[in-house]
Amino acid sequence: MSENETITQELCKEVDMKDGEMQEFQVQGQSILLVRNNGIFSATGNKCSHYGAPLSKGVLVGDRVRCPWHGACFNVRTGDIEEFPGLDSLPCFKVTVENGSVCIVTTKKALESTKRVKSMSSRSAGDRSSVVIIGTGPAALVFAETLRQEGYTGKIVMVTREKHIPYDRTKLSKAMNVKAEEIYLRPTEFYKEHDLEVWTEKEVVSINTDEARVKFKDGSFLQYSQLLIAVGSRPRELKCPGSTLQNVFYLRCPEDAGAIFEAASSKNVVILGSSFIGMEVAAFLADKARSISVIGKSDVPFQAVLGKQIGEEAMKLLKDRGVNFYMRTEAREIRGNNGQVNEVLLRNGTLLPADVVVVGIGVTPASNFLKGSRIAVDTKGAIYVDQVLILCRVLYY
Repeated sequence: MSENETITQELCKEVDMKDGEMQEFQVQGQSILLVRNNGIFSATGNKCSHYGAPLSKGVLVGDRVRCPWHGACFNVRTGDIEEFPGLDSLPCFKVTVENGSVCIVTTKKALESTKRVKSMSSRSAGDRSSVVIIGTGPAALVFAETLRQEGYTGKIVMVTREKHIPYDRTKLSKAMNVKAEEIYLRPTEFYKEHDLEVWTEKEVVSINTDEARVKFKDGSFLQYSQLLIAVGSRPRELKCPGSTLQNVFYLRCPEDAGAIFEAASSKNVVILGSSFIGMEVAAFLADKARSISVIGKSDVPFQAVLGKQIGEEAMKLLKDRGVNFYMRTEAREIRGNNGQVNEVLLRNGTLLPADVVVVGIGVTPASNFLKGSRIAVDTKGAIYVDQVLILCRVLYY
């Protein structure tokens, strides 16, 4: 069978599905989602474009299906992604209803495509406008792509102090030995194809809103017509004595993840913080470190965001894997020899052996460069210029 040869396959009988119902079907080994709404049948790919979750296990409301894992939302009529996380839309397939049979009409090539990128415009030499985006996280990338999808033809520049093009930062605590290139959100060629510039290793030090100009640490400047600030957050720093000793780590970038992974192998690891960073690092290192101790201020992990019951279950799962927990306390002092950490003293008096300390005690907006400008960041992370809201929230990690 050639890639473009038409495939017609019966999925079900018309009477087999009620309005507001969705089902998964297999067509040529590919998972297809069939939905019936207001008497109309629609078919899309069944795998969420984010992490591949089965959408048939999600929630259908009208013409929108929500992913059961992370909440991405798709229009089942068009396949377009309408709420994130995720970047890509779903493939859509033709559905026919004849003599009470519901059939899909497609090709082998179309079936093998599990994701779809919306069509985009290109930069025009006659358009002298420019949009500068400070930050290269998912919010920045989605904004840049949406501009092109909506027909913007000016210059688009994303800038970051890091050495990498946009990547999936959330994977750093789940697979700490991953190579940066393996978690890039888009391949390098994608940016060239759609005229999206990414300036790496360019640290912003100030913004002049009167002159519409961004200044970088190396002394260079960049003019903009419109500016988006999507810098996210930076790890909250530990303040106790010994916090600057060698092998006290924060997790922010791929280089941090790799350094922690290398240092922690067969060593005593103390993790300060019992929310997502701390718990995911503990889970990943559980079978790699000699010992792991998690320190948290609350009664159980995740208590503030997920509640006590879920926190208890999560703690039990990691205890079963040999992780030790010291809750309702915090680090009083980190001690070491010759500049190298070797133990952590807790406020409750417990002394823990430590070759590696990982700090995951929260984040603050990465907005120090805004000092001296007319842009202010409130405590919830909103960005204002002269009291005009230009970004509803800084995205935290």
